[in-house]
Amino acid sequence: MTKSIQIYLLILLAIIGAVFFFFMDSKPSIEELKKSVAPAASLYPEAKSVSDKLNFVNDSSIQTHLSDVTNDKWALLYFGFTSCPDVCPIDLSKINQAHQLMGKSDQLQVVFISVDPNRDIGKLDNFASAFNPSFRGLTANQDELMLISKTLGVYHEVVKSQETAEEDHSDHEHSHDSNKMVTDENQSSSKVAHYDIDHTSSYLLFNPKLELVALLTNPHNPEPMANALDKIIEALGKD
Repeated sequence: MTKSIQIYLLILLAIIGAVFFFFMDSKPSIEELKKSVAPAASLYPEAKSVSDKLNFVNDSSIQTHLSDVTNDKWALLYFGFTSCPDVCPIDLSKINQAHQLMGKSDQLQVVFISVDPNRDIGKLDNFASAFNPSFRGLTANQDELMLISKTLGVYHEVVKSQETAEEDHSDHEHSHDSNKMVTDENQSSSKVAHYDIDHTSSYLLFNPKLELVALLTNPHNPEPMANALDKIIEALGKD
């Protein structure tokens, strides 16, 4: 083989290699990405800029913007409350499993957002970190919380349980007995906190600019969630 042919072959191989790596390294289109992460995640057509609405408070009731805890990472927000009997612990456990399965978990900050500030301030970080030491907790006063919920398209609503309604009715009957007035007042004040809260079941994914990028919807299986999160971060991480 002549030297000129060798040079030609080397140049040809270099071109082929460059083309190969270009296509291997190119990002999928948004439509391709949507298909590859469905149904675990639903991408918005365009990232929604909501950073100016993400104002919360921490366990010390100090004003805290979401960026103060995400530190330029992607953020996964879960809305719930610490006294939630079953759904919230199950969901946070699933998020923890997905987080552990991710290849890019170091680029994601999970934040628990309480929709029950009256009972939860002071418990936020302890509750969240019980599922994963890296998880953080925030909340907001009710007016700010309603504004945040409206902006993000999530909801929460206090639901008075049947048990509490029966207790309140019983207290009302006993209140006619003047000898028990003080006791009834104490019981009533201690039972004010007996309520549940209906809340959104979707998890919200934000990019490092704190733009809303995707929703993770039911059934929230950890492995598909982990794969979807990795793919989204890989594809959109440098945008």
